[in-house]
Amino acid sequence: MCGENILEMKKIVKIFPGVKALDQVDFDARRGEVHCLIGANGAGKSTLMKVLSGAYTEDEGEIYFDNKLLKSHSTEKRRKEGIAVIYQELSLFNELTVGENVYINNYPRTGLGAVDWKKVYSMTQELADGLNIRIDAKAKVSSLNMGQRQLTEIMKALACNAKLIVMDEPSSTLSKSEFEILVKVIHDLKEKGITIIYISHHLEELFVVGDRITVLRDGKFVICKNVAGLTEDSLVEYMTGITICQIENEEAEVHKVSDEVVLELKDMCNYKVSDVNLKLHKGEVLGLYGLVGAGRTEILQSIFGLKPVLQGEIRIHGEKVNFKSSQEAVQHKIGLAPESRKAQGLVLLLPVWENITMVSLPKFKKKAKINYQTINEECRDYVKKLNIKTPSIQTVAGSLSGGNQQKVILAKWLMKDCDILLLDEPTQGIDVVAKEEVYKLIREMTGMGKSIIMVSSELQELLRVSDNIHVIYDGKQVMETNKANFNADQIMHASVIGRCTK
Repeated sequence: MCGENILEMKKIVKIFPGVKALDQVDFDARRGEVHCLIGANGAGKSTLMKVLSGAYTEDEGEIYFDNKLLKSHSTEKRRKEGIAVIYQELSLFNELTVGENVYINNYPRTGLGAVDWKKVYSMTQELADGLNIRIDAKAKVSSLNMGQRQLTEIMKALACNAKLIVMDEPSSTLSKSEFEILVKVIHDLKEKGITIIYISHHLEELFVVGDRITVLRDGKFVICKNVAGLTEDSLVEYMTGITICQIENEEAEVHKVSDEVVLELKDMCNYKVSDVNLKLHKGEVLGLYGLVGAGRTEILQSIFGLKPVLQGEIRIHGEKVNFKSSQEAVQHKIGLAPESRKAQGLVLLLPVWENITMVSLPKFKKKAKINYQTINEECRDYVKKLNIKTPSIQTVAGSLSGGNQQKVILAKWLMKDCDILLLDEPTQGIDVVAKEEVYKLIREMTGMGKSIIMVSSELQELLRVSDNIHVIYDGKQVMETNKANFNADQIMHASVIGRCTK
């Protein structure tokens, strides 16, 4: 049951060079509650939790935990106080066992000082049993699914006698069944009086697990309310400062698709898909929907010259093409925003300006010299146009939030003046505000005459932005429908059973 406050963060200020990341932020959490913390990318959530964990030192303000003013500023000391953070990137060693990971740096010892392995595994099993978790304490972490790894991190926190656990995007890689197990474990933790701070950009989850929700915007506290007094729409409004009506009015603008065909696939086959037929028109968003592994990404890869076309053909503006490389696709004004933006879409260690200009450098050359002044001017212009939140164009791309990284990739292809854009899961892993900004960019790009093929695992997203949707099932195209005839149930059924139902 929720009781008195275990945590009080008062008037927290954190300043980085040129940026006030936290501005007089108040945040509290009660014993045995799940307090959800949300906000757009850059709102200050992660910074506030890093201040709590001791990774950052606050410039102003005070933190009281368990009726004591916290003066120590190290993650190790805060962990000993009972504060544990489970980050989105799990900190587990794959080649060690569950027990070894749970008690790492905290192994029980025998009288002679050696690690008491029998105790390590029995104590780990007790933790698992106490949370009704089915997991083998002696199993290697590399053999576990993502849900079991997440639960191992929770046990690791409990092994240090955590009184408060921060969960940062805990469901981002979990299946539906794994998430249901996580919800049950969170409920069990609450029953034991442990406090959870839950961070997620999936708003629907907050109403499943949360007791209260605090919203941050631009480094400032906005509201803190009980879950029962909130809706998803009201949360979006608090996070953005924009009402849902305003968003809907923007989307109500008439969008016209040209009759001009810019890309056509005729009976195209590659190693994954067969007999794919589609036409992409100027100014159109064509959605590709299907289950993971259905072949959607592979269609984009063949169009972009990454996977060979084994049969059939691809035509660009009526001209038959057979790209042997992505460079040839780029020369035909085709750009790809890949599913894995960090591994394939960006060079994370390079600054924003180098990522934006990566495929456009030749246009800035004059007599073998690069005009850096023009580069800086154009990059700043794109940062402003796309509302990329970055301290400067010199900032390394890897330090930006997911939504801003995605916008850097789009800026790269806009600078190249691509006519056709292939977007593979463009809003995966980004929050609701960043999603709205990506949707707005898509509308603006099609308004400029750009044509887009978009892969998404979120059907509602495709229904919202697409003019036409093609459904892919097990490497085959099983359904095609246009905006006037969109039917979510039929599209979903086609993606699951491989045929269209009436």
